[in-house]
Amino acid sequence: MTSGTSVSRRTLGAVQLGIAALLLAQPLALRSVTAGAAIPTLEEPASLIGLAPPALVAAGAVTLLSGIAAVRGRTLSARASLASPLVCVAVGVALGVDVGPEAVSVPTLRVSGVTPFVVAGAVIGGSLAPVVLGATREDTVALLAGAALLLVALALAPAPALALVAGLLGGGVAIGLLWTLDAESWRP
Repeated sequence: MTSGTSVSRRTLGAVQLGIAALLLAQPLALRSVTAGAAIPTLEEPASLIGLAPPALVAAGAVTLLSGIAAVRGRTLSARASLASPLVCVAVGVALGVDVGPEAVSVPTLRVSGVTPFVVAGAVIGGSLAPVVLGATREDTVALLAGAALLLVALALAPAPALALVAGLLGGGVAIGLLWTLDAESWRP
């Protein structure tokens, strides 16, 4: 027989999965607004809307992994959280692929110009999960791997400072909220 705590934990996981689905779908909804936008710059305040997709993807990836762990009745391990940057890359690239009006074929697919920024910002935010969990659970491998992914994404970002801001907003806020709402997975 399952305890009340595990049922509650699984319910919390289902809610987290729903929130993750919404977070990961929002950049798709924002494509019409951000379609003509270039990489965000401080000189053009209207382009700062471009910070939303990487932040939402990072928050969605972190929440997705935490929700999967909670639905399974387990805590999110530091090493399992290393999948968060991979989810960010997959979703970021998928959001950047444009499909022409014809049938899907290789010539009709192209990657939009802001995709590297979205992927880099999302990976920065997604890499915060293994860094935080590696530090709190004393898992040096996850901590170092997460830090290395964060630094590589920062180095490859087209606008490193703004990608860092977007990643910290998405991943940092998601981890902060999950730290409060799902303390069993996130607190030491």
